[in-house]
Amino acid sequence: MARRKPTRRRPARPLRRGEERHRIFPARPAEIEAALDEMMRTLQQGEFSCGDPAEIRLAMREALNNALRHGSKLDPNKKIHLAYRCHPQEGLWVRVRDEGRGFNPDTVPDPTEPENLDRAGGRGVFLMRKLMDEVEFRDGGREVRMRRRPRS
Repeated sequence: MARRKPTRRRPARPLRRGEERHRIFPARPAEIEAALDEMMRTLQQGEFSCGDPAEIRLAMREALNNALRHGSKLDPNKKIHLAYRCHPQEGLWVRVRDEGRGFNPDTVPDPTEPENLDRAGGRGVFLMRKLMDEVEFRDGGREVRMRRRPRS
């Protein structure tokens, strides 16, 4: 099967104070990377300080990859929804939603416990919780909302 290129997008313009951006895209790895790159460029163009961009990128990559792999089961017919906004006093707010069956985040094992060190699952949720200030799962695990407060 031929590999599809991600949808071409206009260059990201800086976010205005409190403006929310939305993007809906097919559940494909290349689309995830394009959405992540666009979001990070947009945030870096703004005057918002939410700390280390590498930490934000990693938390976002984990949320988007979970939506792709676990939620959408790599089905390009399913969509992933991304929304984000940044405000100088409120920080960064992000919402990632997939069209999957969902999951119970309370059942995800702690990957730092000795019995889970060799397990493949749970690291993405763990990293999101460590790197962001707030992480909340909604709609049966089909949506994750994250917040990163401003850093001085």
